[in-house]
Amino acid sequence: MNDPSLPLAARPLLAAFLLGSSASACAGTGQPEVTYAAHAEAAVPGEIAAGAWTIALDEATVAFGPAYFCAAESGASTLCETAIAELTTITRVDLLDPAPQPLGLVHGFEGEIRSVSFNYGIHWFSTESSPTPAPEDPGVSSVHLRGRATRGAEALDFEADVDAVPQRQGLLAVPSLAVAASVGAEPVRLAVRFDVVDEWLASVDFDALAEGGATQVSIAPGSPAHQRLRYDMISVHRPQFVWSTSP
Repeated sequence: MNDPSLPLAARPLLAAFLLGSSASACAGTGQPEVTYAAHAEAAVPGEIAAGAWTIALDEATVAFGPAYFCAAESGASTLCETAIAELTTITRVDLLDPAPQPLGLVHGFEGEIRSVSFNYGIHWFSTESSPTPAPEDPGVSSVHLRGRATRGAEALDFEADVDAVPQRQGLLAVPSLAVAASVGAEPVRLAVRFDVVDEWLASVDFDALAEGGATQVSIAPGSPAHQRLRYDMISVHRPQFVWSTSP
């Protein structure tokens, strides 16, 4: 059975493609190979409302990848024997930059895509004893946020570094997200849209962070605010995956 947390070469359905054997790939799947570009699109937030607080960001980055695309409606490892494509690169995306940011190339086969599984720059493959930050991304966390929250005359400078670690060995941080695409012979491209940073911060209890008159805070691992940010990243407000015809 295929494990979507493993690199393509370790999964029998797609190994022929990575090994560069077109005859084996087509014979094994009955589907032609495809390669197409992916890029990130960030919806740059203005002022963000979080309860009575208004948030302005100075820095916001997220590490994205790798991602595995599945023909089944769930990308869980027990159901993704029909995985047909992957994006193996890991890229740090600037969520305050509205320009398209390259994510690398998707490799796989033609066919229907109904779900995706992905990491935020930290993987825990079944061959690894513990979660491992991707060497391609020298950043210290899956998500880095820095900004200021204001409420009337009050101001609170904050910083957060959040690691989205897979729940257990062999899984991805986001084990399955429903998507819809049909990739054929016509050239396509993939946009991964991060319209989420305002939603992540809107869930944070800034009243609690400012208790005692604090004017500066680092959102620490294990704190309610840190746990809320991680939960939103993994389970609630995820990026959107949109395929379109390549110009």
